[in-house]
Amino acid sequence: MKHVRALENEETALDVLEDEDQTLRVLFVSLDHNRGTDVEERATYGDIAKQLIRHMANREAALHDVMAGMSGMSSLTDIVDRMDLNTEDRRQLLSEAEHMSRGVQGMNLNTGQDFHAVVKSLADLLISEIEWELSHAIPTIRDTTNSVLRSESFHSADHTKQHAPTNLDPAGPRWYERVPVLSRLITVYDHMRDFPRASSGSQD
Repeated sequence: MKHVRALENEETALDVLEDEDQTLRVLFVSLDHNRGTDVEERATYGDIAKQLIRHMANREAALHDVMAGMSGMSSLTDIVDRMDLNTEDRRQLLSEAEHMSRGVQGMNLNTGQDFHAVVKSLADLLISEIEWELSHAIPTIRDTTNSVLRSESFHSADHTKQHAPTNLDPAGPRWYERVPVLSRLITVYDHMRDFPRASSGSQD
């Protein structure tokens, strides 16, 4: 099945990766600053954590799309290799965080389980990756390619976010995550079964 790529000048998976990196950088700091024990602080923490799971799933989908799109570009081989360096460890932690948060009310995420320890491990792993992507990898990709090549190589931003399941296999994307219709259904299913989610006012 032929994948639908982005149109020229349309935002692509690369834009999603950049946006999610910037968002996650803020969310990690916010989560760490909202670890209080009263009801309001726990509720705020839970809302941020639920957002974090979704944004990390979007980033993961964008990251793999960008790596796949660059796979034939010899000038970007080093960047692809660096992006793929911690894939298994990253996806293992993402999987643990998603399983611990699934169906759990946000304010109870750290009740009976150390959810924050997993998120802290994720932050320790991801923050350096995010800073490198924002300061070096993404600008290099933009300098090395043009809008036409990016539109031909990467999926659109909307497609990327619509095919971003939160339940991840640490070894890498499952075969059916590469089938557009199945991937979209899985993403919708993952979002539906994450109940309760972040409060409506905090979702984006």
